[in-house]
Amino acid sequence: MPILKLRNPVAAAPILRKGGAHLHSKASRRRKLKKDMWQEVTEWKQGKVRTEFN
Repeated sequence: MPILKLRNPVAAAPILRKGGAHLHSKASRRRKLKKDMWQEVTEWKQGKVRTEFN
């Protein structure tokens, strides 16, 4: 069985900093807001009342 070498903990740190929450991009958030707004406008024009707000 080969001898296991200890890893350098300082060298591994930059890779660990890349992680984090997976968020939607600004463009996709803008697109969703625009889509939701147009959906509300369409519902309003058709006389539907939306009681639920996000």
